Amino acid sequence: MHIHNVGIDHRTAPIELLERLAVPPGRTREALGRLTAHPAVGEALLLATCNRLEAFVATARHSEAACHVVESFAGLAGVPEHEVWGAVSIRREAEAVTHLFRVACGLDSMAVGEEQIVAQVRSALRAAREAGAAGPVLTGLAEHALRGSKRARTETRVGQAGVSLVHAALDVADGVLGGLAGRRALLVGTGTIGSLAARLLRDAGAGEIHVASRTAASAERIAGQVGGAAVAPGGWAPLLERCDLLVSSTGAEGQVLDAERMRVARKDAGHAPFVALDLAMPRDVDPLCGDVDGVTLVGIEELGRVLAGRGRPDDVGRAEGIVTEQAAAFLARRLESSVKPLIVALRSRAREVVDQELARLGDRLPGLAERERAETVAAVDRIVGRLLHTPTVRAKELAGAPDGRLYLEALSRLFDLDVSEANA
Repeated sequence: MHIHNVGIDHRTAPIELLERLAVPPGRTREALGRLTAHPAVGEALLLATCNRLEAFVATARHSEAACHVVESFAGLAGVPEHEVWGAVSIRREAEAVTHLFRVACGLDSMAVGEEQIVAQVRSALRAAREAGAAGPVLTGLAEHALRGSKRARTETRVGQAGVSLVHAALDVADGVLGGLAGRRALLVGTGTIGSLAARLLRDAGAGEIHVASRTAASAERIAGQVGGAAVAPGGWAPLLERCDLLVSSTGAEGQVLDAERMRVARKDAGHAPFVALDLAMPRDVDPLCGDVDGVTLVGIEELGRVLAGRGRPDDVGRAEGIVTEQAAAFLARRLESSVKPLIVALRSRAREVVDQELARLGDRLPGLAERERAETVAAVDRIVGRLLHTPTVRAKELAGAPDGRLYLEALSRLFDLDVSEANA
């Protein structure tokens, strides 16, 4: 099977489309089930973050698989297919593999080198395996990509700058509020973004940190880690009046804060400066909240512009080199493993032809002595062995070349072997 990728991200689609296509955590299993429902898709892995929606599939029928993925994205979101086609990128085998290695290292992120993507890729793999959607092909791909990411982060400084969407968002809040020390913060959502925001706010000396979640246990856990206070599920609205900062990053399918609630809360607060950081996809906060007096609303799109102006962190070039090397090594191993069944199929085909001809010879020369028959069989076997020796050796050598798969497919076609089985 080949590895294919069908993806949409912040570079190919406007934030409004990404928001509509977003797959909340609660619908991941449904999405994976839809992806693997088509016979062209053998395995699937879904990576859904605040600025990308990516499907990696193992398939022997790339055109059908790509069309099905686009159809699935559109169907899940209720978006016309032509809108998805207008924003989608399709990558095959080497390009798809290298892409996931780059993504896992944070080299394709809005915040280059960000750390959250590592946990997101790991979570995507776990979800795919639990749903029975990821098998040996995609499991091996994701695990190798994560190992490549670890090596790049260990050997370079690409991840040491600590820049992420959360860092950038809190930097904006710091500028608006004149510092975060002593500020009262409300965190809604306790995933990777919420937990990181809690730690950064603690380190910045925030005065109060209130943590809200759909589950009380999650809120208590994060609050306990930063010396904050857990808020009962659904009981955080009154805190909008007394806090200076909101960080919202839930997985809700609809908005959790509307403009009217914000307007009432900030009126009671005397329209004091307030920053609302909406780091969710789809958005948690009604965009009209930004029109409320005293409120500065910052979302993913605004943060993208902030990060774009910061330039690339040091060592990106070295990290790119490591990732490219690791991806190439993974691809070489895949090609080498595909040679074995191909050679077995080639020798089996030769053995089949030899057996047929020897049987025909036996029918034509029934009086052939046993010794002569054995000599004939041995001679034919030596001839076939010598004829197959060079293509067998060359197939192993060429498998590791950049265009190795082309040679293997040519060999399969020349001898009428089953390419899909040879590469499974």
